[in-house]
Amino acid sequence: MELYVRCVEKVMKRYIQRLQWLLSGSRRLFGAILESKVCILLDMSGSMGPYLPQVKTGLVLLIWEQLRKCCNSFNLLSFADGLQPWQDALVETTDAACHKAMQWVTHLQAQGSTSVLQALLKAFSFHDLEGLYLLTDGKPDTSCSLVLNEVQRLREKRDVKVHTISFNCSDRAAVEFLRKLASLTGGRYHCPAGEDTLVTIHSLLTKGFIEERDPRIALPPFEGDDLRRLAQEITKARSFLWQAQSFRFQLQKKDNMEAKVALL
Repeated sequence: MELYVRCVEKVMKRYIQRLQWLLSGSRRLFGAILESKVCILLDMSGSMGPYLPQVKTGLVLLIWEQLRKCCNSFNLLSFADGLQPWQDALVETTDAACHKAMQWVTHLQAQGSTSVLQALLKAFSFHDLEGLYLLTDGKPDTSCSLVLNEVQRLREKRDVKVHTISFNCSDRAAVEFLRKLASLTGGRYHCPAGEDTLVTIHSLLTKGFIEERDPRIALPPFEGDDLRRLAQEITKARSFLWQAQSFRFQLQKKDNMEAKVALL
């Protein structure tokens, strides 16, 4: 039982480290990049204007922190009324390419509508593509069902995962569309954690969250697939730990009682 408790405590610490890792750097906005040949699709419609500085900062981090270190090739494509690809194809991930991509990011502007379907059709044409990361704050300017049907058709020819990232989790219709799009392709839906959530998590972890036995003290709810699943695993492991500690206490109590009887 002592060994089991120590193992669960170790697992809990690993889970917490993973949670902190997912909430830091470029992963907070984009999640973890999973494939080696990817394209990042960026909604630059007018409604993205207020978020543009944050998106640019996150993109620069993404380029150097994940694309440069983890990917063999990549491309960037912004979309609004029309499309603005950084390159005509995926390019090898080198320092020079990353510097050029970073310069391209600085010139991004937000205006126009949300031509998601056009962006997806263009991205699916890139040779050797394995994963798409779609960042948007709303629904497409065409029918959601049309986009889903077209992506299903494209997937019959190309095994490309579409990971979706919502910049506006309060738009429930947009969230539902992005969830369906990710699920349809075997991708992941991600929603960046807000500042309030980060403050809450930091407060919990600095107050000994693992040792806390009050079930009312729990992690905040997460919208995104990766964070939500991890939080569920943490909650489950925490419950197992409480049960094991309680059982251990009962065993120790029984041993102590038996020892006293033996002495008598």
